[in-house]
Amino acid sequence: MIEFDPERAIWRQIADDIRRRVAEGEYAPGSRLPSETDLAQGYGVSRTTIRTVITALKNDGLVVVEQRPGHPRATYVRAVGQVEEITLGPGDSATYSGPGTVVITRAAGGVETYEANEVRIVGA
Repeated sequence: MIEFDPERAIWRQIADDIRRRVAEGEYAPGSRLPSETDLAQGYGVSRTTIRTVITALKNDGLVVVEQRPGHPRATYVRAVGQVEEITLGPGDSATYSGPGTVVITRAAGGVETYEANEVRIVGA
């Protein structure tokens, strides 16, 4: 467990720690991160905090979250050159914003940003 700085948001500190672990090779490209429950216990925080961390890392393009039928959701370190498939649901939209950037606007209110060469957009 890391010692948290009270001046910074805890989720940001955890995200930075996971980024460090990826950079140092503890979590290799293509490898699965520990479960939300295991990460929460390891850092001494709630699963809600870990979900915030995972969302930030996903939006940064560091991890990919996969849900396979009959299996729990899992988070993997993005492999170099890996293309993530983004599914647009009803009311979702995808736009290009600046050179090489795709912005997904979800009908539920979320916004996600991706490098254009790292995603493939598919309809629901």
